[in-house]
Amino acid sequence: MTDSPAPPPPPPPAGMPVPGEHVAPTNGLATASLVLGILSLVLFFTIVIAWVLAILAIVFGGIGMSRASQGAPNRSMAVAGLVLGIAGIVVGIIFVAVITTSVRQVDDRFGRSIQVCVNAQNC
Repeated sequence: MTDSPAPPPPPPPAGMPVPGEHVAPTNGLATASLVLGILSLVLFFTIVIAWVLAILAIVFGGIGMSRASQGAPNRSMAVAGLVLGIAGIVVGIIFVAVITTSVRQVDDRFGRSIQVCVNAQNC
């Protein structure tokens, strides 16, 4: 009787790294920052939602950049998300300013006419 060698160990499950294999670091916050920055620009007219998305894009972009400086990939995505988040806030502020100015102009033009109409009671 001869001793047969032991069978090799089974391979790791799918998606799992092989023992000893180097796993590349990821930077999901950079991707999240980019997506949230794009959404903040697309949804600028929703004001509150866009500002929340823009603030999250700025925060995640900053964290993503700090992770990238520690060796994680996608620094450019983090920077793009940060810039888009800032742009989302700026566009939102401009949108609110335009709407506010438009409402005041309409009120100045038609407010007096409506007041005269109500006072005269013959509209």
